Amino acid sequence: MQIGTASATALVTAALRVAHQSYDDGRVFRDPFAEDMLGPEGAPLMMGLPIVPGYRTMRFLMAARSRYAEDALAEAVARGCRQVVLLGAGLDTLSLRNPHRGVGLRIFELDHPATQADKRRRLLRFGPKLPLSLSLVPVIFGEDDIAAALTAAGWRADEPTFFQMLGVVVYLPAAIRQMLFGFVARLPDSDIVLDYSTPPESQSPEGRAVTEAQMIEAAKIGEPWLGLVEPEALAREFADLGLTDIEDLDLTGLRQRYLGETPQGTGDLGPHVLRARRPT
Repeated sequence: MQIGTASATALVTAALRVAHQSYDDGRVFRDPFAEDMLGPEGAPLMMGLPIVPGYRTMRFLMAARSRYAEDALAEAVARGCRQVVLLGAGLDTLSLRNPHRGVGLRIFELDHPATQADKRRRLLRFGPKLPLSLSLVPVIFGEDDIAAALTAAGWRADEPTFFQMLGVVVYLPAAIRQMLFGFVARLPDSDIVLDYSTPPESQSPEGRAVTEAQMIEAAKIGEPWLGLVEPEALAREFADLGLTDIEDLDLTGLRQRYLGETPQGTGDLGPHVLRARRPT
């Protein structure tokens, strides 16, 4: 992202969530705050969405990955988890929806300072104060001490934590990605849900064409894709860190789960979502 400016891809992601509400009636993931979070200034962006490479696929993916993450969060809360950390929160609206507010779920959103400032401005559209259960924690991954920043905001390292990391891995160099995973893995009874994409050469021709077009567009706006990774390599990273109970779904698996589609054997289209746990 450009220094001193909010993430452009966070805006595109928010617009795709709004499009899912408008054109798919929130079939996979209902977000009543998505449109107001994006705001009226998002209208030109919404009009340009149909030319986004893989638009329909991305519209589904943005909804499916959020649904997957929040289904996993609900399971963690049922086991007693009361704090969730959004690594690279963007314009996520969990803090406004918070279905677990009644049991005291606290939400810690980590993101680049410029993106956090923009997020704070948008949240104040919904009221004069931020949600009581929310802490905005400005950090730069790879530079700032994540544990120290979270602790200063009231996070407890000795309590179960659910980590959500959507739309982040693809932008991170391997060393920073592994540092963040190592941080999660050092915390007993922690969960993580993330999404990632495989390299173009491992994808089907259809997936490769979309991924390469998306990579070109991301580089143009200063947010290049640095963290494409093979499922087997990611599974080894998690296993070496002691993260277990891994589930990895590609786009076909997500469509089967949330749309009831029968797999057609089209090959890897690129996007995956993954969940894992560090048992007590």
